Amino acid sequence: MQEVKPGIYVTYNGDFFDWPFLEKRAAHHGIKMNEEIGFQCDSNQGECRAKFSCHLDCFAWVKRDSYLPQGSQGLKAVTKAKLGYDPLEVNPEDMVRFAMEQPQTMASYSVSDAVATYYLYMTYVHPFIFSLATIIPMSPDEVLRKGSGTLCEMLLMVQAFQANIICPNKHQADLEKFYNNRLVESETYIGGHVECLETGVFRSDLPTKFQLEPSAFEQLIENLDRDLQYAIAVEGKLDIDSVTNYDEVKDAIKQKLVSLRDHPTREECPLIYHLDVAAMYPNIILTNRLQPPSIVTDVDCTACDFNRPGKNCLRTLEWVWRGETYTAKKSDYHHIKRQIESEMIQTGGVTSSKPFLDLSKPEHLLKLKDRLKKYCQKAYKRVVDKPITEVREAGICMRENSFYVDTVRSFRDRRYEYKGLNKTWKGKLSEAKASGNSIKIQEAQDMVVLYDSLQLAHKCILNSFYGYVMRKGARWYSMEMAGVVTYTGAKIIQNARLLVDKIGRPLELDTDGIWCVLPGSFPENFTFKTKAEKKLTISYPCVMLNVDVARTNTNDQYQTLKDPVSKLYTTNSECSIEFEVDGPYKAMILPASKEEGILIKKRYAVFNEDGTLAELKGFEIKRRGELKLIKVFQAEVFDKFLHGSTLEECYAAVASVANRWLDLLDNQGIDISDSELLGFISESSTMSKSLVDYGEQKSCAVTTAKRLAEFLGDSMVKDKGLHCQYIVAREPQGTPVSERAVPVAIFETDAEVAKFYLRKWCKVSTEANIRFILDWSYYKQRLSSAIQKIITIPAAMQKISNPVPRVLHPDWLHKKVREKDDRFRQRKLRDMFSPLNKDMGMHNLNGTGDIEDLLTSDKGLRKTTASHGFNIGKENHPNGSPSAKASLGHCKNQQKSVIRSNEPLRDDSADEIVDRSTDYQGWLEARKRKWKYVREQKKRRRLGAAASSEGPSNNLFSARNVSQLHGNSRNRSTFFQKQELSLFRSHWQIIQLAPSTLPGRFFAWVVAEGIMFKIPINVPRVFYLNSKAPITDEFPGRRVKKILPHGKPSFNLIEVVTSEEQFRAEGRKLAAHLAEPDVEGIYETKIPLELNAILQIGCVCKVDKSAKKRNIQDGWDLAELQMKTTAEFSYLEQTVSFFYLYHSVSEGRAVYVMYFPTSLRVHAVVINPFRNKELSPVFLEKQFRDACQTPDPLHENLTFQVDYHTSMDAGSKYVQRMLLEYRQQHPGPVIGIIECPKLQAIRESVRALDDFPCVTIPCNARDNNYQALGWQATAGRTSMQRCAASTQWFNERISLARYAHVPLGNFELDWLLFTADVFFSRALHDQQQGTMDI
Repeated sequence: MQEVKPGIYVTYNGDFFDWPFLEKRAAHHGIKMNEEIGFQCDSNQGECRAKFSCHLDCFAWVKRDSYLPQGSQGLKAVTKAKLGYDPLEVNPEDMVRFAMEQPQTMASYSVSDAVATYYLYMTYVHPFIFSLATIIPMSPDEVLRKGSGTLCEMLLMVQAFQANIICPNKHQADLEKFYNNRLVESETYIGGHVECLETGVFRSDLPTKFQLEPSAFEQLIENLDRDLQYAIAVEGKLDIDSVTNYDEVKDAIKQKLVSLRDHPTREECPLIYHLDVAAMYPNIILTNRLQPPSIVTDVDCTACDFNRPGKNCLRTLEWVWRGETYTAKKSDYHHIKRQIESEMIQTGGVTSSKPFLDLSKPEHLLKLKDRLKKYCQKAYKRVVDKPITEVREAGICMRENSFYVDTVRSFRDRRYEYKGLNKTWKGKLSEAKASGNSIKIQEAQDMVVLYDSLQLAHKCILNSFYGYVMRKGARWYSMEMAGVVTYTGAKIIQNARLLVDKIGRPLELDTDGIWCVLPGSFPENFTFKTKAEKKLTISYPCVMLNVDVARTNTNDQYQTLKDPVSKLYTTNSECSIEFEVDGPYKAMILPASKEEGILIKKRYAVFNEDGTLAELKGFEIKRRGELKLIKVFQAEVFDKFLHGSTLEECYAAVASVANRWLDLLDNQGIDISDSELLGFISESSTMSKSLVDYGEQKSCAVTTAKRLAEFLGDSMVKDKGLHCQYIVAREPQGTPVSERAVPVAIFETDAEVAKFYLRKWCKVSTEANIRFILDWSYYKQRLSSAIQKIITIPAAMQKISNPVPRVLHPDWLHKKVREKDDRFRQRKLRDMFSPLNKDMGMHNLNGTGDIEDLLTSDKGLRKTTASHGFNIGKENHPNGSPSAKASLGHCKNQQKSVIRSNEPLRDDSADEIVDRSTDYQGWLEARKRKWKYVREQKKRRRLGAAASSEGPSNNLFSARNVSQLHGNSRNRSTFFQKQELSLFRSHWQIIQLAPSTLPGRFFAWVVAEGIMFKIPINVPRVFYLNSKAPITDEFPGRRVKKILPHGKPSFNLIEVVTSEEQFRAEGRKLAAHLAEPDVEGIYETKIPLELNAILQIGCVCKVDKSAKKRNIQDGWDLAELQMKTTAEFSYLEQTVSFFYLYHSVSEGRAVYVMYFPTSLRVHAVVINPFRNKELSPVFLEKQFRDACQTPDPLHENLTFQVDYHTSMDAGSKYVQRMLLEYRQQHPGPVIGIIECPKLQAIRESVRALDDFPCVTIPCNARDNNYQALGWQATAGRTSMQRCAASTQWFNERISLARYAHVPLGNFELDWLLFTADVFFSRALHDQQQGTMDI
């Protein structure tokens, strides 16, 4: 090495074996390797490097860039997979012996490894690493060894430097983050969606049953022109007019689609496809201009110069946040934190300790979380709550500097270029093989390997641009961006699955694609010909998916900087997300799970049309250290899935392999030697740590290592990386499998030594040979498990009888198979209804009737009524007497008259046809007239039905009863008319004005003539605009004269009266008017509508005589109501019933108390999760009487009751039932008085409060601070004091309402200041003075 001085050293796993071995060997002989040849091993980094030359470890390339599974990363497996030959192999246990006895064999083995390493390096690693080194500003050693995230960061730093962007600091996670008042233990985002949908064997030459949806094919036929034009213009970038055979291709596709639509149930040979999105995550990033700096919040947008009305530079996308929180609340956490801050923390040895505050922040959090975990486990019986998911929105700025996106795009385009060159050279390789020119064959092979290696390298780094943003310590970190990428990708795959589910059968959903089978007659590939004799070949399955992706994922806000000086941006549409089709394939095999209702994800085998294995994913055959018996069985069985001409024959061919291996275990391997048997049944595992570090852990590998130390010495197991190869013994019976592991090395030692240790470990006294000590049932169970997953369960799911009867089905499988064969199984709801096309539904909306119209059908009514009358007549006159017949005839005549009375009257408004798209307002008015008409019909039918039900059953529809029926109908009609008339002729005593969900609409709780009503009232928005120029168009109104505040001059003061909805819609226009120089000011836009209504009508009012009569539900305008003084009309002079509801809550504990003075009841509901009961009716009665200042005779009859519940929901439901019962018992006017910390929360949990006007009493915050012990007695005593004072408070508040002329339920918390404001506002209005907006 000193003489040659090579510039590149190539090894395979040299960082961990070759160089450390050389360094230790040299040190053993007193030589320092660093001084002799300049190489030094870094044990911390696990690298061996020199300053003057490169050391390229091929194993690093295999781990990061080869895309080989972990079990196939040894030199022998890599040589076989990448170079295509089997190198010489020697058992590691034999190496030392061969070095002494067969040195030539070991020399050949060493040369074989060197040759394999050389060709692997020259073929793959060398061109790949040095190509990347020209792009990434790092040395070849670092390009090879660093992770893809580090390479991404280096690339981004270079791009940021070129774009004059300062690189951000490395991301540091928040040490304390809370969600829902709890400390977050961990947070992340929901990744890609992976799902297995089917199991079994699917072959292109075996018929498969399809149940297609005709509506889906009808939709494809309708969209055929759109899809083909998209394929030509967008994907092919051709002019549609230049295509000469467009109609021919369209007709060919349409013919196939029509055939599939007309025959949806079919059985034919399928097409097995893999529909995947090309470079999905990078293309999602490019389409949506995603980059960490582009994730902005409202705060960022507020400070931005481009933040203007109508901006299109902010794109909003969804993502799903997932987090786990500790069970302890924030108050618990801060209490523990305060406690630990005053303690001494042990940091090292027995006596080494320091104050908590002297520790570093990471140590702070570590110690604090340890303490919090112990507290949660003790107090809440678990440390963390169930994971929480939440759909969130992320704002993406379309004008952020695009250096990140540009970097991703350049890498993507370069990869596409290499893939294209790889495809070109594969074609040249085929031509060279056909010509037989060995020189051209070798050149083509080298170029194919080169470009395949380069595109794989770019694929690795390209995919890392997505994962990098969630890398710990990344400079460009963004959880939102990563979440948006994966959520968008998952939605693309799931939307594509919905279509595939209708036109075929999806088999497996991958992160970026769908494995599926389509009917063999489904349109596949078609070629368009152009006038310029160019050809464009399209895959129709790919085209139909791409159009849907483009419609739902195109970014129409994509902006590009055009002029850096003036900051001008051009806006265009961008969508580079496209599906590509792989296939069709010959076969796909999907294994099953042994557990019910679970399908194994990411595990399948796929075969090309020529029978070669296209893809094998997730099986034991690719895992390192797996039982060789399983590996060999799987290696043999997969090819057999291609045998047979039917599904039964296929499974029979596969079962023959399974039976042969089961026979091997049943006869205990009598036909093979002991060494072969050991090779089949031995398992291996490599220990990542030294034996001492595992401590008391139990596993087969740990037991093997301990037993190796017994007969080989402790020095053999002191280092990490020990390769443990073992078998499982039968003895000692009853012990776990992990304690019955026997190292294979014991069978290669001296016979006496092996006999001694086998007797010791297995606790047997007889001769212990391998066949005697093996646990054959264990290995048979392992093999049977593999057979169940691959053969028997999939066969049962495909309705094939068990091909391997010796392997029994699980119990749940029989039930599953019966359900699949059951013709009378319950149908799904979605199978009973078909979705309506959205466009068609909107088009036919005018022709769609209301559901109430179904009840007005004459045929249905006659049928029902006639049968009902016949049955009654038959029961009354079983012998069919003439009187019965006469009665029946009379009954029918009366029924006809009743039916005629219930028939809907002709109403021209019901038949109006107005086009919604052209005249929406007219259409809405027509619908309102129709709805009003239907409501009247429903009311008429309801009264008629109620009247008919009151007639006696012995003489149905006699003349007397018919007249009585009409009389009852008239009585009910008169009753409703009286209620409506009472609102017109009497004054309204307004209890409360309550806002509704509609802007500008309030509900007035009104008492009129002793009856309580809930009446809608429309409150307009009134404001004043003072302009120097006349305003007539934009804001129509009338000119008024008022005194403006602060002596402002009144020019053209216009009073504008508009609806609140229109006022909010025209808010921007109003702001624009305010900015005009001619407008001096706008007044009274900030006055609440509720205050405006109170000022205008007070607590007593009357309907204006000019107002038209109407139904109660139609509501009144505020202008139709006139305020009346309390001197003219009384306000709540008569006694009005009320109930009092008291509520206090503290950390899951709560108290509800309901006081019903009318019913003389007090009912307490206690919510206590810990089940201790301290309150009793006797205690509450004593506290109530103590709280009463003056004795009341009525209080002597009060009854008290206490109920306990463990949850807030149960307590709220109980209160709900109590209020509903009270409402039924007291139908008259009732007012609810509520004292609680959060009125809206209690309204949501107790919906019965919506049936009462609710007056709130200000809550005392101290009521909700429960103490740890004795809180129930304190809460009970407080609640009784409040109940006793409620009557006096209610009477005083009524007196105040009369004095202030304000509805009882509309006082603010500071009632004194509010009353003064009302008086002052009314005085200003009386003097024609306005108020200024603040």
